[in-house]
Amino acid sequence: MSGVATPKMAGTDKERVASGDYADVWLFGEALTEWKAVCRRKDDNSRRATQRIERYFLRFAEKGPTAFTEEMYKQVKRVKARGGNEPMICEFKAYQFRLYGVVREYQGKRSFLGTACDPAKKNNKADQAILRRAADAADKI
Repeated sequence: MSGVATPKMAGTDKERVASGDYADVWLFGEALTEWKAVCRRKDDNSRRATQRIERYFLRFAEKGPTAFTEEMYKQVKRVKARGGNEPMICEFKAYQFRLYGVVREYQGKRSFLGTACDPAKKNNKADQAILRRAADAADKI
């Protein structure tokens, strides 16, 4: 059984936004804050991004990354965190909104851990500073 949590209900700096047979999807810190912000916006692009990414969260939770094209979800690159680890940073994307994170076990289950966000990406290359923030934040979880 899968589901999407309503982002506006979270009162902490982490929230499980989807759960399924394949994995859970969690958002932390900056990623959660920006996700809540885009969910509150009323412009067309924000509404479309919210609806699309909610569906992506559910799809990932049920079927994993093989259920996506690179325009929806992809592995971006390995980024060295300050702690020395070098996680593979992945992204969910829709309408210039990008959520970055890592896939690994969390609370005993495979999970996408969203740790950073680019709410208004303007070019095709990922911002290296945001990828580094994603890696550093994932290292602390």
